[in-house]
Amino acid sequence: MFGMVWCFQCGAPYDDDVSECAECGVATFPTQPQQPEEVGGPDDEQLAYEFHEWSYDARSRLEAALRTRELEHAWLGPTLIMCERDEEVVDQAVEAVLREQLPKLDKSLPAVVYELRDFDDAHKANVLSELLSEGIAHEVDYAGNLEVAEADEEAVDALFDRLTSAVSERQFGPGLPGVEPYQVLEALFFSADRLRRNTSDSKAVEDFALAHEQVVQLSLPWGYEPDFWRAMLDAADSLREALVAGPDPVEGDAAAEQAARALRELLRRYM
Repeated sequence: MFGMVWCFQCGAPYDDDVSECAECGVATFPTQPQQPEEVGGPDDEQLAYEFHEWSYDARSRLEAALRTRELEHAWLGPTLIMCERDEEVVDQAVEAVLREQLPKLDKSLPAVVYELRDFDDAHKANVLSELLSEGIAHEVDYAGNLEVAEADEEAVDALFDRLTSAVSERQFGPGLPGVEPYQVLEALFFSADRLRRNTSDSKAVEDFALAHEQVVQLSLPWGYEPDFWRAMLDAADSLREALVAGPDPVEGDAAAEQAARALRELLRRYM
């Protein structure tokens, strides 16, 4: 008498001699899959992972890895539904599957080395994750240097540029509807111009405080380079910190005056 197996994506039942689903093309498993509404409890948040671009074999390998880890999960076609609390473990399973399929770096071919020592752990992890997702063969040596084939250099350079830009943009504010960025920059410029000459100018301090409160909430406006915007925010923060600290017993208002001049000079080319 035949046993039963099921497709993990659509839940279709088959005799146990059927190794893959006729509809989905993925492997079958000897226990029924969970339904999305069964994943987690009433208070558990769910996350969705999209695997439309993965091959049938890769999705089947991921399903096997999730079952081995006994994680609650369900599929809606190629979309994986899982508990938010299991995100880290699922990420590890995804990375493991990607590594299994990654081609090995051919040591007989010319290679390019990237130094990763100046990157923080999160940025390094993002780089390696992107390399895995794009299927770029690579190795990381004992010193933390990344080695890739010379033929992949252009793709890896683009990957670094993309991640650097994404990190820069994430550091800016969520946006401030109804506020024009150029007006905020004008207020910063003119208040800094007055403060470089007189840090006791109460109106300038008030104008600067309002402009600073607004500028840190702005997202990166169109037409401005992330490097400039970050430098401007850092300069504005330095001036605010100097004003809050007040005069130094020895140097007086020198720190605030210098910070005001630095911010004014940075903004002058945009005025």
